[in-house]
Amino acid sequence: MAQNESWLEIFSAHNDVNVHPQPTSMGFASKTVSDHHHHHRQGDRSLSSATFQLLNHRVVNSFTAEPSNDSFNVMDARVPTSLSIDETIRLAALRIVGCSDSDRVGIPSLLNVPFDPSISGLSIEDQKNVELAEYLLSSADRVNSRQYDEAISLVDLCDCLSSPKGNAVQRVVHYFARGLRERVEYETGRNYPPSSKRDDDEKSYLGDVLRLPSPSIVLSVQERFPYYQMQQLAAVQVMLESAASARRIHGIDLKIKSGLHWIAFMQALESRPADGPRVEILKVTALCTGAVEPVRATGEWLTGFAKSKGLKFCFKIVRVGDVLDVRGDMFGVDQGREAVMVYSEHAFVAMIGQPDRMETLMRVVRGLNPQLMVVTETEANNNSPQFSARFVDTLFHYGAVFDSVDACMGADDESRTFMEGGMMGRMISNIVAREGEERVIRGVKLDVWRAFFRRFEMVERRLGPVAWQQARLVHETAPNGEFCTVERDGKAMVIGWKGTPLVSVSTWKFFRSARLVNGSKHLRIEFE
Repeated sequence: MAQNESWLEIFSAHNDVNVHPQPTSMGFASKTVSDHHHHHRQGDRSLSSATFQLLNHRVVNSFTAEPSNDSFNVMDARVPTSLSIDETIRLAALRIVGCSDSDRVGIPSLLNVPFDPSISGLSIEDQKNVELAEYLLSSADRVNSRQYDEAISLVDLCDCLSSPKGNAVQRVVHYFARGLRERVEYETGRNYPPSSKRDDDEKSYLGDVLRLPSPSIVLSVQERFPYYQMQQLAAVQVMLESAASARRIHGIDLKIKSGLHWIAFMQALESRPADGPRVEILKVTALCTGAVEPVRATGEWLTGFAKSKGLKFCFKIVRVGDVLDVRGDMFGVDQGREAVMVYSEHAFVAMIGQPDRMETLMRVVRGLNPQLMVVTETEANNNSPQFSARFVDTLFHYGAVFDSVDACMGADDESRTFMEGGMMGRMISNIVAREGEERVIRGVKLDVWRAFFRRFEMVERRLGPVAWQQARLVHETAPNGEFCTVERDGKAMVIGWKGTPLVSVSTWKFFRSARLVNGSKHLRIEFE
């Protein structure tokens, strides 16, 4: 791996490439919060040009970008009866900007609603949601400018008007307001534990947020969200094409969850032509650094399914307490006799703040000499060291996720309660409230991953036409699939919800003849 720049430089250098200029403040004008319920109608509500661009840059791009031949976006068949969270946030920002500034960018036309600072044309619920979003944006600005007393007053108001059981906007505001409160405590030391206790809490926190839930919960989520189905079917198709002639197949799963993609893989193997190569054995080896019980349960499910199909199957768990302890010989790869493929679903993002672990895992993966690595990662830009940019990007990203939850899951669904309160709520708090090593939840864009993987002499492969056909099938037939957006980004696929990117699918291959001799690199590069 090249050593002329540090691993972290890759992830820091790309954080704010889409935000110009980079503001030092979110720019909302300061005003006295003497009357919470009317403060948004009083005083100066001007918004700086920098902040306006920050809030709207990605939205403008999503509506003005030319789609590729492979792209397919939200269908027009279903017209929403209320504002999405994305539209609510932008309209709230416009109200703070004021009518005189609304012509700066063509946002009103993008919202598909006439710009009306009184929001009288909206439903009562939408009006309340827009006002609630204003309070949240204003409170974030106070936190950013370190006006903590005013910030807490606004956060208190957000708490009163939001709820983890309310509509999508109320739930988003609830968790973001909680994150802002924690940040004030973090920066001021109010009600905040000493550093020694924080270190212990952080380890527990990281384990709680990143732990694997029960396979049944994960499966429930994956089955209901069309963008999960798209990413997994596209990934499975790539693996099938790579192993088309293989008799012995070994899948290395870096962070197995429900294992649904391996079920789909087995089903596809069953449909191989009768005169084609017969699969002698399918092996799946799962890397586990946390609780082993969910992984074991997944393995039992996969084993039972393989048995029902008459497929010889072997499931193995590589259990280590720390990624630094992983070794290549733990995976039992039979070099030269089996087709090795690595499947990574949201495995690397958890290690962005741990470069030594990332590099250790990559060296091990490289040593396994896989013929393919499939990577699906969150498509988000919430790793900025600048609080204002990170807050806005995170708000848009999780706003889209909560919007999809509203469409795909019932209000009393147990899986929804876990997904929002047990996972996303804590992730939002960590992104908004913490800094430095304590901020363990980070996300970067596809271009950042490309820069990283290329440093390990990896070549990106193009997703084939059948993978796009699989995604299109979900888009056209799955419940709520019409709200998904799919775009080609170079050789990869980016899947989103109502125009907001959520996840990327990319495929990679190591330079086939790359090897180290006496510390120097001798490469014969084979491109496909």
